[in-house]
This record gives sequence, structure tokens and C-alpha cells, in this order.
Amino acid sequence: MKFALALLVAAFSAVALGIALAFAMGGLSPLAAVLALSCGLGAGALAFREIPDEPQTDAPPHLAEWLLLGVFALASLRAFLWLLYPNNDRLCILSPNNLGDLALHLDFIRYLASGVPFWPASPILTGEPLKYPIGADFLNSLLLAAGLPVERGLVWTGLAGSALTAAALWRWGRGFALAAFLFGGGLAGFAWLREALTSGNFTPQDVQGHAEWKNLFLALFVTQRGLLLALPAGLFLLAHWRARYLRGERGLLPAWAALLLYATMPLYSVHTFLYLSVALAGMFLFARDRAARRESAGFTASALIPATVCAALVTGGFAASGGIHWLPGWMQPETDHWWKDAWTIAWFWLRNFGLYLVLWVLLAVIAIVRRPPPRNRETLAIVLPASAMFLICCFVSFAVWPWDNTKIFLWCWLAVAPGIWTELIQPLPPAPRAMVCAVLFFTGALSLVAGLDGRHNYTLVEDSALLDETAEAVRGIDANARFACAPEYAHPLILLGRKVALGYDGHLWSHGLNYKPKMAELDNLMVAGPGWEKSAQRLAVDFLYWGPPEEERYPESEQAWAKTLTAVAHGEDFTIYRLPAAR
Repeated sequence: MKFALALLVAAFSAVALGIALAFAMGGLSPLAAVLALSCGLGAGALAFREIPDEPQTDAPPHLAEWLLLGVFALASLRAFLWLLYPNNDRLCILSPNNLGDLALHLDFIRYLASGVPFWPASPILTGEPLKYPIGADFLNSLLLAAGLPVERGLVWTGLAGSALTAAALWRWGRGFALAAFLFGGGLAGFAWLREALTSGNFTPQDVQGHAEWKNLFLALFVTQRGLLLALPAGLFLLAHWRARYLRGERGLLPAWAALLLYATMPLYSVHTFLYLSVALAGMFLFARDRAARRESAGFTASALIPATVCAALVTGGFAASGGIHWLPGWMQPETDHWWKDAWTIAWFWLRNFGLYLVLWVLLAVIAIVRRPPPRNRETLAIVLPASAMFLICCFVSFAVWPWDNTKIFLWCWLAVAPGIWTELIQPLPPAPRAMVCAVLFFTGALSLVAGLDGRHNYTLVEDSALLDETAEAVRGIDANARFACAPEYAHPLILLGRKVALGYDGHLWSHGLNYKPKMAELDNLMVAGPGWEKSAQRLAVDFLYWGPPEEERYPESEQAWAKTLTAVAHGEDFTIYRLPAAR
């Protein structure tokens, strides 16, 4: 556990120092990357010396917990060793959830490592600063700038993040927390089981793939790279605060390391920072004594300025609203008369969250009505903030895409796991306990198996030769140059980390960016419509790329600009033109 905590401190320190050096030096250089990584390792070594030894009172894992740890290891190896792999002339990925996301992360990693000035402009929308929690991608940029190929770096950080997350889940809630993360789900799996018993076809299916509440490992952990660091760091912080403020123990981390993890969390996941802040308020309200309450208040005050700075960086000075809006019922089916469709609404929540939600409600009720001895104070401090955030997310969407609320639901789900186990399930006799766990985790286990089996082979890059040729063609072009090209998520320029006028509209929409006026300008430029020269100037693009993605997206284009523009690079299937504004 000490090594896991020290490694997290090393990663967070390297990213914080690397960003500071990129500001000071006008961009990330190989020297800055090596210096940041070296200092990060030094900070990790210092933390290792100061982290207390693991308490000897903890019981060793029993058989079921060893099996859960083994499943977590196998799932992580399968997910990240096949994160991005060659298949003949194609580059493929394992998860369909990761097609667009991985392309965007490749863009950010290579873009940030290219030496662009900090804070960088957005590589996927002209005229905007980069509004995204870049922490995990920036760590890979440090490794890339220091000489580690990006594909290998993605595997290393994925496996390391998995090991850290397994350790953090264990520290937070042992085997039950691991199961809640790996196998969380509702009742949809039992509908599959009924059909399988009828048809005799027992081929596993990702029954959560089309549900609103998906398998957390597949849909969030593998795709949202910020969680590789935010999830273990947040869980360790919760365990640290629980020990210090609620139990009066020493805690897991030295004060400076805990402050580092919490104050820089917005760089990795704004949703995680939001939940941790609410959880910290709960720790303050139910702290075991005045001294603990003063300490938690002092910790929060110390983090205020650095956390605000980090949050401002990733939101463009708090300009990214993220599309927060009122949305009662989250993603449940719309109905004008809820009392007539009560069963439909109830089934929506049971299908997605199942028995876990029922036990959660029961736990919250017990915590409220029971007299508050010290043990119950701990339950109140953890369960009430989690329940409050869950309810808020049922009525307020914190992003344009309502599904993004899952990034907060995740924390509520995991926060209550220890309480559900110790208060409700563990006291049961062995047979009922096993039955309850089977009902809780059958659906998620089915989805995990189906989501990682050998049937999956999704193409990210159809023609790797086109990617290689494009890389060679743009090698001598300034990293700050911006290209006009088709706004496709797997465009060669995006995968290479080059700035484009507009990236994939799905990313732009989900990030809450106003891109449609610029999309109209781009379309006019690419089809050589009236005033295309003015469109190029308004988009501030320096080059125009024309290749297979553009042929497919703009088949009606007569490419009239090709008669007046200078071609600066050619490939077998593409041409790059210099636009007048760049002359």
C-alpha cells in the first residue's frame, strides 16, 4: 500500500511540476519532461518514507477476495494490453466505447508533447483554449517527450492505474468495493438468463451496453483516462479522511501529500474533485471532535487557492459551463403522468441499479433513524453526502450529455459500498449473503465477461500507411500550425496531435463548446463555396489537408482552391496545401 501511495504522489508531482515548467519555458521540452519526472520520483520517495506502515490488524484476504483481485488483474491485462494494437494494415482497439475517446487522448498526448505554448490553445476548435482535464494525458506527454513511445506509454499507465485502483478499492472497502466496481449493475442480466434458459444459447452478452448505467470498468475506467489517477487518488483520500477525521487515527498520507492529491485533482477529473469536496464537507460535519473539525477546515482552506487555479486552467477561466441544466429523472423515459407510469419509472431504476439501490436506501434510513454512536457517525458522514449527490444528479445534469452524470454516480456508488457490506450484508448467514451478492453482481459480471471476450475487434485506423505518410508529411510543419480537414475523430492529423480547425463534433458537443458557426465556415472552405478565402481567415487555418476522409465527407467539392493554393506536401492519397493567411 505504501508503494501505491508513493507512486500516486510521484505521478501527481510530476504532472504539477511539468505544467509549471511548460508555462515557464513556453512549452514542454524533453529536458523539462525528464526534470519533471525525476522530481516526481523524488517526491514519491519522500512520501514513501513518511507514509505510515500498514496496520497489522487488517485480516488477510480470504478466498473470495483473492478471486476478485485475480479477476481485476485479468480484466486489466485484457483491457490495456489490447488497448491499441496492430491488425494487418489496421490499428484496432478492444472496446467500442473507446473509439472516439482514445483518438482524442492520442491527440492531446502528442499535441501537449510537441512543445506548444502553455496554457495551450484547443487542438480541436480554433479560437478556444484547451478546456479539458489533461492531467493523465499530460503524464503520458511527459513520458513521450522523455522518449517512451506513446503506444507503450498508454499500456504502462493503464496497467499502473489498474494496480493503483485495485489497491485503493481494497483499502476503501476490501473485496466488496472491488466487486461493486467490477460488477456493478441492475437486473438486466436476469432477463438475459431467462432468455438463455429458454433458447439454450448461453453466449455472454454485454447487457449493460445499451443501458444507461453501464459496467463501470468498461465504460468509464478504460475510456476516461483521467480516472486512472483520479479514482485511486480519490479513494485513498476518502480512506485517509475517514481515518483522521472520523476515527482519530494517523491516516494514510503525510499532510503535504494529501493536499497535493486533492488540490490538483481538477487537472484529472472535475467530477471527482466535486464529489470529494462534498465528501470532505460531510467529514467536517460529522467529525469525531473539534480538533478533527478544525483540521479538516484547515485542510480545505489550504487547498482553496491551488485547487481554484487548477480548475480555472481546465475550464478556460471557468468559461466552460459544461451545459449544466435541470433534468428531472436523469435519463429515465419521459412521461407526462408519472403516476400512470410508476412501474415504468421504477423498472428503469431497478434495471439499472437493482438491489444495490434498495440496500443503499435502507442503509441511509438506518443511519438517520439510529442513535449516533461513533460507528454510526462514520456511516452518516459517508452515506449522507453520497446520497445527497446521487439525488442531485437525478435532477440536475452536470454536462450537455446527461450520461456524464455517471462520473459522479460512480463516486456515490463506491462511497456507500463499505457501509452496505458491514451494516447489511456481512451480518447475514453465509447462504443468504451469497444469494444477495449473486443478485447484486450477476449483471455486471456478465457484461464484463462479454465486454472483454474475443469477439471484439474495432478498427480505429483503417489504413496505417496513410497515418505514417501523413506523419512524415507534417514532420517539418510548425506544431502551432492549424489545419483545415474533415472533422472525423480518427483523422490522421488528430491521431498525430496536430491542431485542426474543428475536431469530431461529438467531442465538441459533449464538451459544451459552441462549434456550429465554425463548422459552417469549415464546410464552406472545404467545398470551396462563396468566399472560402474569408472562411479560411476566420478559422485562422494555415494549411488545408485533402485526403480520403475529405473525399468521403465532401464528395460534392470541386476543390477550386487547388488551382490557387500551393501544395507543400504530397502522399499517395493526400495533398497538403498552404493557405494564403500563412504566407
